[in-house]
Amino acid sequence: TRLCGYPPFYDENDAKLFEQILRAEYEFDSPYWDDISDSAKDFIQHLMEKDPGKRFTCEQALQHPW
Repeated sequence: TRLCGYPPFYDENDAKLFEQILRAEYEFDSPYWDDISDSAKDFIQHLMEKDPGKRFTCEQALQHPW
């Protein structure tokens, strides 16, 4: 299920798209994310964390209040 209606990374140029993914460059663009709860955004930020050591494990994701 998409919360905002579009994928987190997009570029018509594959090389630029892969750069975005590797740098974990994404935004909660307005107005699409304006009505999404802070808890949902926090959950996504933890899932999309670039550093695997800081990224949520499956267990941590299941424990998140959202």
